[in-house]
Amino acid sequence: MKRVQAVIRPEKLDAVQHGLAELGFVGLMVYDVRGHGSEAESSGEWRGVPYTMSVKHKLLVDLLVEDEEVMPVVDAIRERAVTGTAGDGIVFVLDVPAVYPIRAEAVTPPAE
Repeated sequence: MKRVQAVIRPEKLDAVQHGLAELGFVGLMVYDVRGHGSEAESSGEWRGVPYTMSVKHKLLVDLLVEDEEVMPVVDAIRERAVTGTAGDGIVFVLDVPAVYPIRAEAVTPPAE
C-alpha cells in the first residue's frame, strides 16, 4: 500500500477531487499548508503598509492507494492540478507498511 500526498493550488481542489472520483477514489484528506518554493513572492498593501509574502497557501491532498493504483492516481492529480506556472505543486509517494482500523476489536500485527 502507498500514501500519495499532493501539494496543490487551492483553486485546483475541485478539479483534482473530480479526477480522483472518476477513478473511484472518493475518500481523501485535505490539509491547509503553507510553503516556500519556486513560486515568486507576492506583494501588496494593507492599510497603507506595503508587505511581501514569501510563504504561499496551498492544500495537501492525502490518500492511500494500492501499489498498482499509484500511477493512475498520480497522473490524475498532475493532469488536473497543472496551470503551467511555477508553484503548481508536487506529488509524494510513500510506503505504508500497515494500516489499523480503530473500530476493530483486536489488532493483529502484520506478518513479516
